[in-house]
Amino acid sequence: MSSTNHNLTAVERELQDFVVSELVSSGAAPPITPDEDLIKRGIVDSLGVMQLVDFCESRYGLRVTDADLVPENFRTVRNLAGYVERKQAEKPDRRGFPSPSR
Repeated sequence: MSSTNHNLTAVERELQDFVVSELVSSGAAPPITPDEDLIKRGIVDSLGVMQLVDFCESRYGLRVTDADLVPENFRTVRNLAGYVERKQAEKPDRRGFPSPSR
């Protein structure tokens, strides 16, 4: 585990690992911090967003809508983790009611 993985939530760690393993084109790239701008750095482009959407939908059971496809949700690992956590909180429980806020 690298030093950049300290103090990350489980979701942040999983997303960071996915970004590093699937989206970073060079193994020699410097470590990615949770607040690093992935779009500005060129790590997340339109294809990268679709890969992140697929990962989040399959891993976290989310439904990413067109309205959710805004750069701010995908700009940093921390932003993406916050988005995932908000979407999970919106998911209805088995009776069809939204999950209670934590």
